[in-house]
Amino acid sequence: MVRNYNGGRPDVTYRTFCDRALLNVSGDVWRTPGTWRPHLVVVNLGTNDFSTAVNPGEPWTPDSLAAAYRGAYGDFLQKLRTRYGAATTIVAVGTGEFAGQVQQVVETRNDVGDSGIRYWFLDRPDLDFLGRHWHYSAHDDRVISERLTSFAVGLPMSW
Repeated sequence: MVRNYNGGRPDVTYRTFCDRALLNVSGDVWRTPGTWRPHLVVVNLGTNDFSTAVNPGEPWTPDSLAAAYRGAYGDFLQKLRTRYGAATTIVAVGTGEFAGQVQQVVETRNDVGDSGIRYWFLDRPDLDFLGRHWHYSAHDDRVISERLTSFAVGLPMSW
């Protein structure tokens, strides 16, 4: 949300690309059809923010990074809520080192009355991370899909 992997490219974060249709074309905005409203949006962001220690010369301390992350994440959830409306359920995924940060953001949103934002903890012991550069593998995608599906069927949504 606010920090690229290992503090590299501080001018580029997820928010640089999230509205683009073509990631490498600045100003190319993906247009959502006005009548389209998803039932479910899943957000899993934060690995690059917290996967490495803060380096000397970065503008962060561990605490200020966490606070900036929570603020940016909360703003992003509000953007999704505004874009898709109250009928869309938003699931925020917490995993690894940043799970508690995501949970705090969701609790804050719930405390102000947005019960349509849910927290889901992704436990990682049986994931192999054998995708390129330690990303999820096809095996991991299947495991996550099965777990997320089990979680989603219990949410109060009309499909």
